[in-house]
Amino acid sequence: MLAKLKKAVLVIFITCLIWIWADLSLDKDLTGQTITIVASKADESLWVTIDGKPEVTVKADLRGPVVKVNDLNKKIQSGGEKLDVVFDPEKENMTTPGDYSLPDVRKFLAESDKIHDYGLTVKSASPDKIHNIKVIALKEKTLPIKCVDETDIEISGAKMTPDIITMYAPDIITEAKIKLSSAVERKQARGGLVMKKPYIELSKNEVRFSDNDIKVELPALDIEMKPYTINGTLGFVFSANLSGKYQVEFIKRPEIGSIPILATPEAKEAYVQTQFKVLLYIQDDDIGKPEVTRQLYYNFPLQFARDDKIRLKGEPAEAKFRLVPVAADPNQPEVIFNQ
Repeated sequence: MLAKLKKAVLVIFITCLIWIWADLSLDKDLTGQTITIVASKADESLWVTIDGKPEVTVKADLRGPVVKVNDLNKKIQSGGEKLDVVFDPEKENMTTPGDYSLPDVRKFLAESDKIHDYGLTVKSASPDKIHNIKVIALKEKTLPIKCVDETDIEISGAKMTPDIITMYAPDIITEAKIKLSSAVERKQARGGLVMKKPYIELSKNEVRFSDNDIKVELPALDIEMKPYTINGTLGFVFSANLSGKYQVEFIKRPEIGSIPILATPEAKEAYVQTQFKVLLYIQDDDIGKPEVTRQLYYNFPLQFARDDKIRLKGEPAEAKFRLVPVAADPNQPEVIFNQ
């Protein structure tokens, strides 16, 4: 009896092993997957662009073990993983400045560390070739540093220590920048100092930061700011792609009836004259989303906001909304078009 029981247990155990092995040996496809090819910045003396940009996306059909594909797909769907593949000019034998192409994108992806680590194969890629890869040599240069605000306007009186930085840069670059992109940062710099990393603008699409921190101080303002409450008016900022096709349907309408601010009298009067006190920016990829949560933009006059003469007292309001495809509604607030 005991022998028969042992034999039955052994059969069950072997059967389970066969099932597990069979499951692990099955492959599954992951089709139309977006993969981002990112130009490496490991060699700071080189500037690599792909189709004129620091990164490009391609579509690929992948295949791999069911368990690994399911695990990867779950991470991608939850936002915990992005398929980013690094384009390393040294690995591709493209370190000499010049123009290059990638003749076999599928092969390049298949040989990448990210795809290899997941145990995947690449069945196909689109596009199958990338023709416009540029490798530019940079020179080590000592550059003066300029402090700017979020609109790229220089902030007068800014003191930086040190006020120069050594970085690899193209010949046409003559300065580095430090950006204080919020009133909070500028207020901190006026009351003490902030530490920021300078950067150079390689192109409209790409900046490169230094590893060094710079001390930034702004002169104190001899102004008196008072609390005010302003009646709010809401405007929408749509792209031309959405104009006349979609409107905002609020799930939770933001509270903008009374806007508490701190401002100088001149800044307050300028804000009162602003047609739309707050703006809700609508993005093209908001289409189809069941719910979007976004902070409102307080449309303070730039000449006063830049000098910290006006700011919000409290936290910015949020709107929850979705886009619905309807005809123009005369009851909606006026739309500001973002060309």
